[in-house]
Amino acid sequence: MGDFEMDPLGVPILDRDAQGNLIDNKGRRVNSKGYLIDSDGNVIVKDGYVMFPKKILDNEDDIPKVFRTGLLKSDTASSLSRLMSEIERNQPSEFDAEERRIQEEIEN
Repeated sequence: MGDFEMDPLGVPILDRDAQGNLIDNKGRRVNSKGYLIDSDGNVIVKDGYVMFPKKILDNEDDIPKVFRTGLLKSDTASSLSRLMSEIERNQPSEFDAEERRIQEEIEN
C-alpha cells in the first residue's frame, strides 16, 4: 500500500502528478485503491516486484477478495480443526448408523 490519508469512509485521499497519474504522499504511483503500481498497472511491493498482475485486479482496481479478507492470515491449523469438527458434528457416526439399524429391527 502507498502512503496516504483516508477519508471518513475509508477511501484513500490521493494526489496526481504532472501527467495525471495517481500518487501517494511520497510521490509513488498508486491505483485508485491506493496500491503501489508499476507503469503497466500491476500491483507491486516496495521493492518493485509484481505482487498482483493488473489482469487479476477487479474492475475497481482492487486485489482478489481472498487477499483482502484476512482469510489467508488466519491460523490455518486451527481453521482446519474447526472445519473438521463441524464436518464431524454434521456427519452421523458409525455408532449412530448401527444404533439406527438396531432400532429399525426392533420396530419390525
